[in-house]
Amino acid sequence: MKNARFPVRVLLLVVAALLPLPAAQALIIYGGSAGHITDPGYGLPWANVGDTGIYLGAFDTGNWVITANHVGSAGIVLNGTAYASVAGSAQRIGTSDLLLYRLDVSSAGAPDLPTLTFSASTPSIGQPIVMIGDGGGTKAWATNTVEQYAFYNLVADGPTTLGLITTASEVAGEGQGQSGDSGGAIFYQTGPSSWLLCGVLSAIGTDNGTSFTASAAVGYYYNDIANLVGTPIPEPTTCALLLGALSLAAALRHRHHSAKRARRHPERSSA
Repeated sequence: MKNARFPVRVLLLVVAALLPLPAAQALIIYGGSAGHITDPGYGLPWANVGDTGIYLGAFDTGNWVITANHVGSAGIVLNGTAYASVAGSAQRIGTSDLLLYRLDVSSAGAPDLPTLTFSASTPSIGQPIVMIGDGGGTKAWATNTVEQYAFYNLVADGPTTLGLITTASEVAGEGQGQSGDSGGAIFYQTGPSSWLLCGVLSAIGTDNGTSFTASAAVGYYYNDIANLVGTPIPEPTTCALLLGALSLAAALRHRHHSAKRARRHPERSSA
């Protein structure tokens, strides 16, 4: 683990929401953004992450997007196509910073994107993850690991959300959210070309000088989400898994631990 400041039990965090800003860039990536602003492959659902949220896919109740509640339901751009939300379809998950809404596909048609599988449980501490953010229209991906889980609120004494916490570090390729990234995604890999959505980027903060990103933990709210969206519509069997493909997260795990053992302190670069 990168630091041991976060206690094992949940704590209450007051953090800053990742509100969209016109000049915002995507994730702050240690070592710079080169190689991190295009689809890295390995079956990562890169295209499902739009400018304001994540396209979950086609269900028997409609085509759904999940985002941070404070982002709202004005719509989303996916692969250059703008979609509005279906009026009145937005549903907040309890009092959390999670919001789902249906896409209006009457004009552009349904996005030609896969239906995501979202995690039914929270990944374990230390699990390698990949985060994708689209602050200011510059989408980027970065790696990190699950540091801790904690309840946080966006305003003092306000409603709380269980957050999947990742922290900033001096490991090349690791990322930290920044303003504009709200509604971005955290995935973890379960096999070749197989990924589970486990977090929605929501907020940033600091703890004893360490910057962290708080993402709404999808697994904690799984039942509420699944009950809302219904049953996925089966997709045609068209994909062939790349057998023997290296895991993106696993391929970087060795570098992650090696870099921590030989940590240096160069300047931090932003995406």
